[in-house]
Amino acid sequence: MFPLTVRLVKLTFECFNFLLIGAPKAESGQPGVRRGGAVFRCETKDQRCTKIFFDTAGHARALNGSVLLQIDSKSDQWFGATVVSSKKGDTVLACAPRYTYFYSTFDRKEPVGTCYLAQDNFSSFREYAPCRIETRWGYHRLGSCMAGFSAAISDQENKLYIGAPGAWYWQGSLVMQEIGRDDMVKRTSEGPAYLDDTYMGYSMAVGDFKGNSGNHVAVGVPKGNFLTGMVVLFDSNLKVLRNITGHQVGSYFGAALAVGDFNDDGLDDIVIGAPLFIGMENKQLDKSQTEGKYEVGAVYVYFQDRQHRFVKYTTLVGLKEWSRFGHDVAAVGDLNVGAPYDGEDRKGAVYVYHGMKDGIKEKFSQVIYAKDIDPSLRTFGWSVTGGVDIDNNDYPDVLVGAYSSDRSVLFRARPVVSVSGFVKVNPDTVNLENKLCRLFRTENVTCTQIHFCLTYDGKTVPDELYFRLIVSLDPKKGISSRARFLESHSVTQLTLDSVPIRKGERWCERRYVYVLDDIRDKLSPIIVQVNYSIVDEGYMERQLRPVMDAYLPSMISGEINIQKDCGKDNICIPDLQMTAKLNRESILIGADDRFNVSVVIHNALEDAFEAQFFIVAPVGLDYEGFTRQMPSRPITCSQPKELNNGKNYVIACDVGNPLPKSSTVRFSMQFSTENLDLVMGGISLNLTTNSTNNETERTLVDNDVLLVIPMEVKADFIVTGVSRNESYHYDFNDRRDDFVFDSDAGPVVSHVYEIRNLGPSTLSEMSVDVYWPSYFVDNAKPLLYLIDDIETEGKITCELLQKGHINSEGLIVVPRPEDAIERVFRVKRQEKANSRQRYEEKSDVLKALRNAMALMKQSLGDFGNAFGQMRNVLQRVRLNCMEMACSQWQCKIKDFKKDERVLLKVDSRLWLNTLIDEVFYDAMISSLVIVEVTKLPYKHPTIELPLRYAVASTIVNPKDPTRVSRGVPTWLIFVAILAGLTSLILLIMLLWKFGFFKRKRPPRGQALLSKPPEPEYYGYSSYSSAQTPVTNRHYHLTAPTKV
Repeated sequence: MFPLTVRLVKLTFECFNFLLIGAPKAESGQPGVRRGGAVFRCETKDQRCTKIFFDTAGHARALNGSVLLQIDSKSDQWFGATVVSSKKGDTVLACAPRYTYFYSTFDRKEPVGTCYLAQDNFSSFREYAPCRIETRWGYHRLGSCMAGFSAAISDQENKLYIGAPGAWYWQGSLVMQEIGRDDMVKRTSEGPAYLDDTYMGYSMAVGDFKGNSGNHVAVGVPKGNFLTGMVVLFDSNLKVLRNITGHQVGSYFGAALAVGDFNDDGLDDIVIGAPLFIGMENKQLDKSQTEGKYEVGAVYVYFQDRQHRFVKYTTLVGLKEWSRFGHDVAAVGDLNVGAPYDGEDRKGAVYVYHGMKDGIKEKFSQVIYAKDIDPSLRTFGWSVTGGVDIDNNDYPDVLVGAYSSDRSVLFRARPVVSVSGFVKVNPDTVNLENKLCRLFRTENVTCTQIHFCLTYDGKTVPDELYFRLIVSLDPKKGISSRARFLESHSVTQLTLDSVPIRKGERWCERRYVYVLDDIRDKLSPIIVQVNYSIVDEGYMERQLRPVMDAYLPSMISGEINIQKDCGKDNICIPDLQMTAKLNRESILIGADDRFNVSVVIHNALEDAFEAQFFIVAPVGLDYEGFTRQMPSRPITCSQPKELNNGKNYVIACDVGNPLPKSSTVRFSMQFSTENLDLVMGGISLNLTTNSTNNETERTLVDNDVLLVIPMEVKADFIVTGVSRNESYHYDFNDRRDDFVFDSDAGPVVSHVYEIRNLGPSTLSEMSVDVYWPSYFVDNAKPLLYLIDDIETEGKITCELLQKGHINSEGLIVVPRPEDAIERVFRVKRQEKANSRQRYEEKSDVLKALRNAMALMKQSLGDFGNAFGQMRNVLQRVRLNCMEMACSQWQCKIKDFKKDERVLLKVDSRLWLNTLIDEVFYDAMISSLVIVEVTKLPYKHPTIELPLRYAVASTIVNPKDPTRVSRGVPTWLIFVAILAGLTSLILLIMLLWKFGFFKRKRPPRGQALLSKPPEPEYYGYSSYSSAQTPVTNRHYHLTAPTKV
């Protein structure tokens, strides 16, 4: 509640300048008083301070009957906590807000507070204790009002304003006291109960808030308006003019006040400190944010308008948490804000803000940290005051207190120097073809002369100052500057040190510069820039050095223009027109297809400087160069440069500098799609042309062209299969009952399949299914007995679904000598493990495979009848996965590029017992591979690939076919003959019984034979034998007649 400890004041009295510093915990020297507080007067020349004795008496005493008793306490009264003066400096008020008075019963000791007024050069003192009233005891009245917590002096109306924040249940009160008239006292009355604990009178400042040149007072109420804080404006008769309310609960809005004119409109503005303000860093973005930087502090500057309202305001927010920015404020021409816990070491800082016509600059112009003054300073910025010129240089100075260090720091304002000047170039436009200057007597160059001048002025500034000048040519270009000083071919910057210039006089200098020949930028002017600064020379150690006006530029500049063919206004407005076309309508994906982009750029209007062409293409599309179609027009193109997204690159080409009016550029660019992988829908090329001198909006429509090249997908693959042994002849005597080794079961049967991508496009993913006839009909009788898992070579992985089918009988597999096909896989495995060399197509084994595959090719129709076709219906039995119990491998091929291939090989043993037991004369045993493309490397493929398959077959038959008939038992033949004869006899008997053998004739008399037929009409010619039976029946037979 009582944070104020030190109050600092600067005074100008008569012809003497000094400081008044309050020290509330200092020993006062009064008899019997401990730490009563004091006010010191300090000289600025020798830093000597002397105590001013406003009150020399000790504790007051009075008779209580016949006993003399103490009636007040001045110990720890904090005298000097508040020290204010009039603007003229002839009146000073110092207060002790913790002064305690003992009421008549002596059982009540209450902090009523008191103040002392000093006049006549501290020779006349008078006490004002507005709350020390016998009948107003108690905190519910004026007993705890702490009068003097804040105070102000009105110059025009000779009045004192004293703040008493503890009156009326700590509602607070404002007391007005006319100087010299003890009876002229006014105070604000008690308010409603909801105003309790709001602390009116915590801070105070006087000013003109009605525009009538009167003295009004602003009073801080930091816990008012339901804890958001408020400031109440009163006139001199304590009538409320208006309220200014705070913006954040608990921010202590109104804890500090100052009045000044910050926008130079002649009206008093109000500065309000809120040191406990919580800074919301993202307040504008997130309205719901509740966390922020605690006690960062804020300052509100309210500007008075012509209607004397305070509507417009600027908010200044502190930068560091717990800094309590705005703990004290001072209007000293500019705005000074104290933040006693700011800085990295939390030792305090003071911020300086400059005013302007539109208000106050939200960016501070200067910040002074305690560590930069003295590392031992603490709570620097607890109190800030100013507005008085201590050293008589016509600039207001600032005094800052650091109560924790018992020290104060005076900052004297430095004189401000206003510098002005100019740069002239003659001639200001140069023609690069006119070379009128000689460089080192060896080379003619284009040149011009620069002429620059400086002068300065200001209040109380020295009559002569030394300046440092840096003259820069084309500074924005850096090392690529287009101009040089004629004194040296490499100098682009000239430094002039310690140049003496007298106040109010013009100093000038001339230099020659020349322009380089091979410059690119001929459009923008060449800037001649002169930077200047004051050199600290000829000053005493403690003498104030002038400073340049921060709101004036510290440099002057001129321009060198390059002559252009741009008309009278020397402003070129081009019209670049671009057309582009492709030499192909589409691109085949995967093929090494090349195409050209033909570009034509025409300038229809004035010269285009640094005319450029840009093309943006996808990464993977190879740029192979460009060809000029007009050799007389030079063109240069950069190497491809990858853009930030990593998906595209850009090529920039210079097509003219300048590209003259009515001129045309023709060229073509070559590209290749050999390394272009993933293209979705087509290749997009963005073409743009521009120049450094901008075109008008209506002509920009033909500066950009978008070319889209459609992509076509073409992909094909083949699947072939071959058996290592096309046929095998077995003997019926080969049957065995006991198997130990795999060779006991029968000979080796191996099938090899090849899948090859014919291209040109890549196949992202393929599924491969391998079907192997492992068993005859069911799992009881092996057929092609698997002795190992499938072997692969290439970009393929396989998995057997029936893992128990491999060597299910547990035979001992004996390694066998490798044959040609097995050597293929051994060599491939070795190559893959060692050098990953490419498969050699000249292998003899692969040639054998191709020959075998050519013999195996056949048209099988659809998948349903692929296993059912026969070469000869009456001969070979087909054993395949439509009839047998098969094993199945599921395989995947990924990223299958053109001309790549994969190999599959399955090894098995032909189980001879099954063939002998089932008595096959001639059989064909087949495996099957089905291949399907499941994914292409494009989102929307325009191709449908068919499902394809291949069959590898092995023919088996016995060595002696006659053994098949001898194998039929004799009794079976005898029974078959007997059964046949019995069936024939039974059939004849049944036919006889039913009259099958009895001939039917017509009755006599039912028909007459009119004429016997002649034998020659019953010939055996094909015609007559076909027609005679029907004709004779119709001719010889007549119907019977009645007689």
